[in-house]
Amino acid sequence: HGRERAILQIQALADQHSNRLTLTQSTFKSVEDDSAPAQERLRNIHGIVYPPRWDMLRDLAERYAKIGIVTSAAEMFEELELWDEVVECYRIAGKESKAEEVVRKRLAEKETPRMYAALGDLSGDPRYFERSIELSRGRFYDAHVALGKFYFEKGELRKALKHFLDGLEIKPLMPNVWFRVGTIGMQLREWDTALRAFSEVVQQEPEEGDAWANVAAIHMHNKNPAEAYPALLESLKQNRNNWRVWATKLYACIDLKKYDEAIQACNQLLDMKARRNAAEGIPPLEERCIRAIIGGVLRNYDTARVSKDEACISSSKRSLLRLRELLDKMESSSKLEPWFYEVSAYFNGQMGWQEDVFNDLMKEYRAMQSAPGWEADPYRIHKMTLLMKDIFQWYLKDGSKESLTKCKFMLSGVAKKIRNYFDPSDPPKELADFDAMIEKLNELL
Repeated sequence: HGRERAILQIQALADQHSNRLTLTQSTFKSVEDDSAPAQERLRNIHGIVYPPRWDMLRDLAERYAKIGIVTSAAEMFEELELWDEVVECYRIAGKESKAEEVVRKRLAEKETPRMYAALGDLSGDPRYFERSIELSRGRFYDAHVALGKFYFEKGELRKALKHFLDGLEIKPLMPNVWFRVGTIGMQLREWDTALRAFSEVVQQEPEEGDAWANVAAIHMHNKNPAEAYPALLESLKQNRNNWRVWATKLYACIDLKKYDEAIQACNQLLDMKARRNAAEGIPPLEERCIRAIIGGVLRNYDTARVSKDEACISSSKRSLLRLRELLDKMESSSKLEPWFYEVSAYFNGQMGWQEDVFNDLMKEYRAMQSAPGWEADPYRIHKMTLLMKDIFQWYLKDGSKESLTKCKFMLSGVAKKIRNYFDPSDPPKELADFDAMIEKLNELL
């Protein structure tokens, strides 16, 4: 209750300037007899910085408004003829008719840009904002911004953008308005305008993480990942829980060949997808991203080995380890598409882990078989054929009768499923490959 006591103390100080009965002076006796006499109160007046009465009342009214006592605040502001504050307090109190009455009364006495803007806010009629701008000769910031908001809500983005920019020419240090200009610029695909707007926001409010993220998004749209990267770091410094920023950082790091940081971004996205509600729509990791990371990490390792630089080789090995951990994490986190096992098999093959390669090929086979309608899709039939050729080579390498028999059953089952779907007179060309592999197995058996 400290704030309330402080307000009552300010009220008591303000009451000393008046003989009217107030909250702290409930009787005339308290005013005339119980108060300190004037000579006592004036004795040390030059030794203290005592505020003017109007300043004290304004401070008191603002404090009343902040704690929700807006009607009393409006009466105090009215006494001080601070009409903007009077109108705002009545609006907050839900007394729009009273606020409009005050505005129209003031306009009847004298037309001012501020009162016309207030009437526009109350009535929702843009003509009053335009009249306010006309009276101010285009220099009244609030009317420009109010018109911008009006047209923005109506979906007339170009008109909204014009009025926001006109307002910002008058008062440029308004980060919230610059942010709205940036969002409109992105919607209109005016990327230079959007970039300028969000750059103004981060200059004025360096801790505005969403603005940094939008700066990065615009640079990525302009295919400039080098400029996007530092903006992404600033955005994540302010808010590490925005999955869209992590996704953008993933793309930027791949473009810049920062594969360790790309792996970190993948891990963050997997963790967030596991923790968050599905309604947030965090997408799974994309095939093209994982392929790019695997290819990049392997290339770096090969380059390091050729250079025979021990530091580079050690760094590349750590990257390979992080990549292996990422693939393991992906496999354990959720049901996966067949492409994951394909790229995992490729990675394990490049690393020389042959047993893991075969396991990945079998997992890819089961994943493709469980996909509904794969036998009707020419692309997936082609992928299945390539996979079965790889599995066929593995079983041939093993050479045991049990392995060859198992392979024959697998090939026959896949070929039968494809034949059953297509017209016998027009079978897909991949069936010839299956027939050739089955014939080879019959010879060996």
